[in-house]
Order: sequence, then structure tokens, then C-alpha cells
Amino acid sequence: MALVNLVASSDDYLLEEKVRETVMSVCAELGEIEAEVLSDETTPEELAVELCSPSLFASRRVLVVPQIGSWLDISAARGSEQGDKAVKATVDAGPVVRLLEEGLSDDIGLVLVAMCGRAPKGALVKAVEKAGGFHWVPVPPQPKPWEDVMLTDEQRAVLRAVLARVTRDVRFTASAERLLFDRLGFAPRLLASEGRKLAAASDDGTVDEDLVRALSFPKDRSLDVVRDALLARRAAPVLDIVGAAEAGIAVRDRQGRVMNQDRVARALLGQASTVFQQLLYLRLLAAENGFAEEMEPKRTSDRFWYPSKFKKGFGPHLLELVEADAPSPLKAGSKSLSLFALGGLFKGAGRYGDDDLLNAIADLGRVETALRGDMPTEALTVWFSKYLN
Repeated sequence: MALVNLVASSDDYLLEEKVRETVMSVCAELGEIEAEVLSDETTPEELAVELCSPSLFASRRVLVVPQIGSWLDISAARGSEQGDKAVKATVDAGPVVRLLEEGLSDDIGLVLVAMCGRAPKGALVKAVEKAGGFHWVPVPPQPKPWEDVMLTDEQRAVLRAVLARVTRDVRFTASAERLLFDRLGFAPRLLASEGRKLAAASDDGTVDEDLVRALSFPKDRSLDVVRDALLARRAAPVLDIVGAAEAGIAVRDRQGRVMNQDRVARALLGQASTVFQQLLYLRLLAAENGFAEEMEPKRTSDRFWYPSKFKKGFGPHLLELVEADAPSPLKAGSKSLSLFALGGLFKGAGRYGDDDLLNAIADLGRVETALRGDMPTEALTVWFSKYLN
């Protein structure tokens, strides 16, 4: 690693990570010393003095100077109002440029940091390139207006690298990764935060789509709220979705996309049908294998129920029973069911009785027919109100 470095990017998180990596390398090169971070207000003249002044306390130094964007010429975009001309630096970096051209002591490490929208140019960049290394961390361009994608392949590659760095050995399934990226968009810092949270919550070193849905993102007026409401046996969040669609307010699907208004009612009914069948199946399976009492809300409402009673208790055996009984409403095809998702379903199943679920499922045909009539919203509202209260 060169002892003189300039790191620049238009994304604060990517810049921060590259600066951390560069500073660690320079400090290691000089003997595992600690870097000194100078003030944001440091001028080129003040930095030149620091670079020429030996410290009374350390024979070797690594200086980090944040916020030097005003010292640099910034490339202008082709076709912009400025044409191909660069936006000139507003601060004269001459004192630092001359020192770099003369050569710094081998006992001095220097890391300059710039947050800027485009790759910088100019005398300082050239001097750094000659004396050490210039690191421009590019941000992939947004999708073109004619591209029917939320993120480009380049953006996904950058996000994948961010996720791998913060979660280390925890594996994200393809569907979990896709959902996380599409919901957050190109937001590396937010992705890093969500990734750490999801990795910490993983039971077996794998994060699946169900865990992402359970722990990430605001869910207001999204189909994601429906599953949680069904498991909690709460009508209000679902009725809010119904009312929003009727009023022309945007409702999003489980991938975060705005839905056509005429699709919302059928999507709600379909999701409820699936969940009710899963809950009824789970109640019957639990009763058959002696777990019915464990479903009682007075037990599952305990804050330590999942980690102590389910995860470390009967949950793994119940998951084995579900897997062995496939195909079933809980296990169709090759998609695996996580212990975390099974715990949520088990807790939800305890809030209903067998008759509640049987009657709700039996009533589905009538409601589906009503959706094709003159009062679809009313039929759906009555059905949800009847079985979720």
C-alpha cells in the first residue's frame, strides 16, 4: 500500500469503507501505528506544516484529512451546462501539491478524503497519483428510463459486495437478497444496517425471504402487513388496505411495487386463504403430535417463548414433522421452511380455533363470487371483520 492516498466517491458509505480499508493498510505499513484525523477545516497550508513538522511523541505518523473536495477540480458531466469543463477547485491546494512533488518523508503516511459527485481531476490528483495512489470508488449509474428494472446488474454487484462484507459467513438466499435489494434500492449504508440485523437473527447461518419480510421495512399499506395481521388476528391493518385501495391510495405488493387497484382485493383474499389453510393444517398436526397445549396464547405471549420454548425446545422436532409430511399447505415444492417462520405460524395458529378456520375457508367461495359483483369491497370487509375479530 502506498503511503500517500486520495480516496473519493459520491456515496458516503462506500467512501467510508474504502477510507477505513486504506487507513488500516497505511498504518500497518508504518508499523501498526494509530492514525491522526485532522479537522474538517484544515487548510492546505496547515496540512503542509503538519507534513513538515516532526512530532515530539511519534517518529512515524499517519494523517487523515477529511472533506478536501474544495481542493479538487471535479469532472463535469458530458452534455451538462458546463459542457466538458471541470468545476474548478475553490481552495488552492498548491502547498500540498508542491510537497508531494518534492517527496514526503518515509515516516509519513497521508490519506486525503473527498466526497464528490464525479471523479476529481487537477494538480492535486496528479501529484497523489505520482506519489502514491488515487482511489475513485464509482457508484454504478441508475437504470435508464427505458429499462424495466429497479436496479442494474452493476448496482446489484456493488450491493452484493456490501452485504457479504457485513454479514461474513451468513448466507442470504437468492430470494431474500433480491427482496432486500429491491425494497431498499441502491442504499449501501441502509443495506449494511439491515444486513447486520438479519444476520444476527439467523438461526442456522442462512437468511431467507421470510426472515427479511419479518424483520425489515415499514409495512404500512403493503401486502406484507396482511400476513402479520392474519397471524395476530387483527382486522384493522387489513381493512386499512381495503379502504386505501377503494380510495385510490397506493398499495404495494410484496416486492414493493404499486399494484393496480383492481388486483388488491383478490390478492388479499388469496393471501388470507393460504394463511388460513396453513394455520388449520398446523393446528391439526400439533394436536396429532401432542403440541396443542403449547399453542395457547397465554404460553406463546411470553417474551421468551420463542428462544427458550420453541427454538431450543419442541420447535426443531415440529419442523421435522412438517418436512416429513410434505407436500402440505406448509411445505410445497422444494422451498424450505425456516424455524423462525414456523414459530410465527405456530403462535398465530393458537389465536384461532379449528371452527374459526374451517368456517373462514368454507366462506371463501361466497366472497370470491361477491368480488365479481357490485359490492366487492363490502363483501371483503365483512369477511375479514367476521374472522379476524
